[in-house]
Amino acid sequence: MCMTLEHGEDLRHGVYVSPGLGSELTVTSPRLDLGWRAAEGQAPGTAVLWREHSYEVVGRAEVGRGARWTLRRWDEASAMRGVFKLERSSVKEIADQAAAEARGARTRKSTVLLLPLLGLAPAGLQKHWADGWGLNAERATQISAICEILVGSVGIIQVAASAFGGETFMPTWLAYLGVVLFASGCVRLALVAADGEPVGSFLGIALLPMTPKLVPAAPEIAPSVRSFDTVAETLVLESPVHRRDWDRDGVLPFRGDFYRLEQTEQEGRSWVYHFVRVDREDGKERILRLAPPLSSKVSSQAADPDAPSFLRTMLITAAVTLGPASDQQRWSTELNVRAVWLTVMGAGAELVGGVVNLGHDFGSAQPLLVLLDFFLVGEGLLRLGSAFIGRPMGSVFGWILRPLYRRWLPSKPS
Repeated sequence: MCMTLEHGEDLRHGVYVSPGLGSELTVTSPRLDLGWRAAEGQAPGTAVLWREHSYEVVGRAEVGRGARWTLRRWDEASAMRGVFKLERSSVKEIADQAAAEARGARTRKSTVLLLPLLGLAPAGLQKHWADGWGLNAERATQISAICEILVGSVGIIQVAASAFGGETFMPTWLAYLGVVLFASGCVRLALVAADGEPVGSFLGIALLPMTPKLVPAAPEIAPSVRSFDTVAETLVLESPVHRRDWDRDGVLPFRGDFYRLEQTEQEGRSWVYHFVRVDREDGKERILRLAPPLSSKVSSQAADPDAPSFLRTMLITAAVTLGPASDQQRWSTELNVRAVWLTVMGAGAELVGGVVNLGHDFGSAQPLLVLLDFFLVGEGLLRLGSAFIGRPMGSVFGWILRPLYRRWLPSKPS
């Protein structure tokens, strides 16, 4: 209940309304920015409704972090396009929003040093953080990608030194991981620069289970009223599904009366039902319901008993990284990641495997193995280049694995 005084009204959060001389009104808000606009030239000020009277904001003066507003009675000849209702609930809404923004600002300041790590998370998780507390997902991706490039450069130096007979200063496997990190950072930096959307790293793939799933909104299957005529005593309902539970043997209660089905028509994908008002004679007629029948309700995907297990998901993901681009795009919708990252994972594995095998097979009496190693390196570089421009690309070896995982892929998008 608002506390109303003779000389004004306290709306809490530092907002105080005090009537002035004549039709003027003064609103003082030293802590909150109400976001009003004062009249200027031909442009009218914000329209404000207080105690069932309309006012126009005509002046503003700085007071603390807020302002002191001067309002006058609204000119009846001017049309109001948007009205701010000045009451305790509306002020509380602004205060809550300001508090949420302040909390988000504090969180962003406290996590500045964690941006290189937060930017490695999957894109969906970064977007979730951006919506929750205002993470600058684009900046996080950029910083983490630059860190990947810098760390990966050390591995490239190690590989180059080994190729020319130089001394090694880190384990071989770590050097090859640096090559993959360098390629990952370059690809991610190019993608985020292209569209400003966050891009996760393969280092953050362990956080995929934390990524919130996008649940599609269930289609509206409840009927809507097309027309209702109390004089003609008719009711016309439109339903997006066929109501097999509606027939002429029952009556439909609607606004205190009962209506019997008279005619059914189909218009495109909608069904139109014409009812006429009737009097219940013995009260034994079956009662029809406006609510959709249980059989029409959309079942939840979360209850799907055939949902793939975590181990199966990992195995399918590993195989799809070599599969055709179309399979990568379909499986990426299941993982809620970009299809190009499946290409990067598969191409990186080919590149690292080919380079490692070359060190063992080069100079041996197995020329076919050397050719295979060179092919893996070449195809890996080609696929990384395709991922660099944002296009997923499969491997020729993916066609061998495709029959093993194809039945687990989601249906093709329409």
